[in-house]
Amino acid sequence: MSLSPIVLFAYNRPMHTKKVLDALAINPEAKESELYIFCDGPKLKISSDGLNNINEVVNIAKSENRFKNVYVRINKKNKGLAKSIIEGVTEVVEKYGRIIVLEDDIEVSSGFLKFMNDALKLYESNDNIMHISGYMYPHKEDLPETLFFNVPLCWGWATWSNSWQRFSEDSIYLWNELKHKKKFKDFDKFGGDYLSSQLAHNITGKLNTWFVKWHASVMLQKGYTLFPRKSMVQNIGFDNSGVHNGIQTEFHISSLAKTINVEPINLVESEKVQLIVKDFYKQIKENQSKISFKTIIKNKVRSMMFSVFPELKKVLKYNQQIVKTKTYLGKNTKIYPPSRLSNTIIGNYTYISENSVINNTIIGKFCSVGANFMAGRGVHPTIGISTHPMFYSTAKQNGTTLSLNNRIEEFEPITIGNDVFIGMNVTILDGVTIGDGAIIGAGAVVSKDIPPYAIAVGNPIKILKYRFNQDTIDKLLKLKWWNFNDESLSLIEKHFFKVEEFISAIKEEENKETL
Repeated sequence: MSLSPIVLFAYNRPMHTKKVLDALAINPEAKESELYIFCDGPKLKISSDGLNNINEVVNIAKSENRFKNVYVRINKKNKGLAKSIIEGVTEVVEKYGRIIVLEDDIEVSSGFLKFMNDALKLYESNDNIMHISGYMYPHKEDLPETLFFNVPLCWGWATWSNSWQRFSEDSIYLWNELKHKKKFKDFDKFGGDYLSSQLAHNITGKLNTWFVKWHASVMLQKGYTLFPRKSMVQNIGFDNSGVHNGIQTEFHISSLAKTINVEPINLVESEKVQLIVKDFYKQIKENQSKISFKTIIKNKVRSMMFSVFPELKKVLKYNQQIVKTKTYLGKNTKIYPPSRLSNTIIGNYTYISENSVINNTIIGKFCSVGANFMAGRGVHPTIGISTHPMFYSTAKQNGTTLSLNNRIEEFEPITIGNDVFIGMNVTILDGVTIGDGAIIGAGAVVSKDIPPYAIAVGNPIKILKYRFNQDTIDKLLKLKWWNFNDESLSLIEKHFFKVEEFISAIKEEENKETL
């Protein structure tokens, strides 16, 4: 087998990029390996220093000559790491059938490429194995050379085309599948909602990441991840130079493994590594949860304010009449009290008016929801002796139950798209999907799916018309303007009543993105 291609994603950290390339070039396999370097472009608002860093990274990439062949891809504008990785990995893995992936803050050992190539070759025909990790958490345990732990890591990794084809970028689909298959406990095996919250905020829009979607995709496919007994990579990005990384030392590896022997092992997840990783994140969580001196002072000042101005308690109590359980809210999302939300995800810039009760619902970005909104109240079986939940549910809706198990799925997920306007006094029944851009008239009972950009009213619900013709609707759905970064939202205000002009302007900009 020829050596697998290496892909490096770089942006604005020239010193990091050089360190990664220098470490990679020490590997004996480097001179016979194909290297692709994807350089992301500048954001709209960028300092001169930032632009200089990006240009320096490009120059480093263009001057690299220590590999068999070097291919440099330069984005004229900023795509962001998630889009860059998804597009770059897809391009290369489809061409070669396998791939080794690095980011510009992953420094590797001299045996990294051999380990990756050996593992890719050994397991290439085993569809159950979907990911190879180069990083292993710090530990002092005696572990075998390689092992399986089914939470893939992206700090130096590899995969095959048949595995990557099973990757889903659709966060809502992944969320609903994990819920339907009752996989969230396994998904969050680190403890708490460390990973599920990341997936939820990829739906709200607070995050735009790729790896948590890859992890969910691998889990839903029951895929395995191969790890070395000791880490072969060091993440040098925990120096506050990256987008999502602050200054941290917990992930630091004292010394990297130079050789790892790759031989066939049983397809069983390592219980010992599960304990290592769980204890690792438990320690991090304990360190983060320690109350700071600043918090203590803040609480004391708050208590003093209440004693001097008791009326403040009444104001705050009213403002806190929003009950949230397992709910994730996006940026600039507003919930008006009193309202009650559970098992719900709400996207950026959406507002929910007062007296709303929402359960098991995903609501997209830029939605406008009127008062007295009801969604996800559950279903009752109609073919049993009774419709009362104490005979089929363990939820104790009336305070008691005779059922030891849940006999039916009481709640079917509701999905409401982006830029949806819902009038006051609307009820949405379980299992319904409302498409992007739809309008639901006041007082409606939505008992069936509503297509994108439809205007629907009444009980029973019926579609009156559509906001635009089908050609315009298709173009808007393809653009997905609600996913624009904040810097680009002004374009919507600028072209607000000129839809076709807006579509043309965006299309023209997209054509200029890549050199």
